[in-house]
Amino acid sequence: MYKAAYEAGKFGFWIQRQLTALGIECIVVNPADIPKSQKDTLQKTDPRDARNLGLRLQSGVLRGIHIPDEQQEADRVLFRHRKRIWKDLTRCKNRIKGLLVFTGVDIPEQYDNANWSHNFINWLKALDCKQQSRRRALDYMIKQMEFLRKELLDISNAIRKMMREHRYNTNYCLLPSIPGIGPLTAASLLVEIGDVNRFETFYHLNSFVGLMPMEHSSGEIESKGILTVRKHRQLRSDLVESAWTAKRTDPAMALYFQEQIKKN
Repeated sequence: MYKAAYEAGKFGFWIQRQLTALGIECIVVNPADIPKSQKDTLQKTDPRDARNLGLRLQSGVLRGIHIPDEQQEADRVLFRHRKRIWKDLTRCKNRIKGLLVFTGVDIPEQYDNANWSHNFINWLKALDCKQQSRRRALDYMIKQMEFLRKELLDISNAIRKMMREHRYNTNYCLLPSIPGIGPLTAASLLVEIGDVNRFETFYHLNSFVGLMPMEHSSGEIESKGILTVRKHRQLRSDLVESAWTAKRTDPAMALYFQEQIKKN
């Protein structure tokens, strides 16, 4: 009987699915969970990594990560692409603002905020840049920004439509009832976590998200530090932001927050 393992990364899970379909047991491993000697770390090569992976698999010390079904994986791709478009849009807006600062143009006070209204965009289009090349550069930036805004709107609508489907609809309607959880955070939780029952305890879920401190305790000395470096980047960021929102908008959460500050 054959067994196989490979590191989680850019190749996703299609290799695991194809090998499983051929009757070959295959696991996908978090690279950080593969035991390595100092020599392996100092002399890293692909053959050495593959040999070490095979030896660890043979000894039975490797533990595979959760493999989502193809539907959940596809839903993740859609949601994560929205995040990329949002980041691209933010960078595009920053480039436009950077050009204005570089050329000494002050943004009117009524437009100097995070909300780029149609009036502000029209002001940008009508701005006298004096030099034709600078005007062209700004026009190209505005055109790209408007394209990304439309793409962000379209993909956001597609995600809302996806959340109304049977597999998500019930939980998607329930999650925003929690203080601080909005529609996008609810969608993030559903597509990234999937079936929450796959976690044996809250500790396992918390470990997956990364909302727990690092610890270096020995004997009678207990030492806990900052949040662990192992995390689900998107989920932890969303939940931290949601916690701050809950603290601002929910009186009970605000009171609990103040009590925790006094304790520490």
